[in-house]
Amino acid sequence: MSAGDASAALVIGVDGGGSRCAAVLARPVPGGTGIDVIGRGRGGPANPRVAGHDTARASITAAIAAAFADAGVAPATVDAACFGLAGVGLAADRDAVLAWATHAGVARRVVVVPDGLLPFADGGPEPWGVVLIAGTGSLALARPRGLPLSAEAAVDRCGGWGPLLGDEGSGHTLGLAALKAAMRAADGRGPDTILRDAVVRRFDAGEPADLVAKLHAAGVGRREIADVAREVLAAADVGDPVATAIVTAAAADLAAHVRTLAERNDFAAGVYPLRLTGGLLAGSPVLRRLVVESLAASGHGPGSVTVVTDPAAAAARFAALHAAAGPAA
Repeated sequence: MSAGDASAALVIGVDGGGSRCAAVLARPVPGGTGIDVIGRGRGGPANPRVAGHDTARASITAAIAAAFADAGVAPATVDAACFGLAGVGLAADRDAVLAWATHAGVARRVVVVPDGLLPFADGGPEPWGVVLIAGTGSLALARPRGLPLSAEAAVDRCGGWGPLLGDEGSGHTLGLAALKAAMRAADGRGPDTILRDAVVRRFDAGEPADLVAKLHAAGVGRREIADVAREVLAAADVGDPVATAIVTAAAADLAAHVRTLAERNDFAAGVYPLRLTGGLLAGSPVLRRLVVESLAASGHGPGSVTVVTDPAAAAARFAALHAAAGPAA
């Protein structure tokens, strides 16, 4: 990318997860924290820890290019960019993304943060409380009251340890639970469930036994399994007991993330703000309700609940804040 006058006042925000990423091209509103979004783009998986750095870079590059095209603006080095990505909890991963983005000339100022930090830049009155993410994976983050939002600010975390060590309550967990429940039903060692036929149709399998080959085929991974969560939610909506049990357990697991952080940070029940985001939570009112009900039942209900549906725009606000904080490196 090459710098140009038209890009001098623009910022880029990227929200990247295990299944897909989104980019926003925006113009900061003078005198405030607002932004004017002028372009949007999408790309593939952007979690460098799971998808690999090469895949994540390609996905982010495609999303940014699409945002420029959507805005009708020639690709150029912008003033600031914020990459909010899953899988950058380790400094080495953040530094690798930062080095690439800087070398590629994405922006004069680049900041790389965990995707869980983005909802704190949703334009709300104060960037504190708990953020709960449930998409392909799951993660919760907490920030104390009274601190300005920055990439360097201390943040407490719970979960987000990937499909082998964590991700409870995530789309991947729900999808995998549904697939296992379908096979138990097919065997006769578990209760019957409409999930059996639902997952057979989703993967275009003739019968449950065919799922073995389908799920081990090239191109089938975490994203495709996480997408099965849609079948779980749909089945729960019509009262399927097995699906309902899976969703209820997921809500309890997600609430445990929030409760752990609220207790550890001495957040008063009925006071702290809770922000919910991620494709699974943002897309399911039922799951959101069950999470909040689980928290309330344990005496840890939040004071307010906000659904953050546009984390890429929040990343652009974060970039604008970063640009205003000091001169480019």
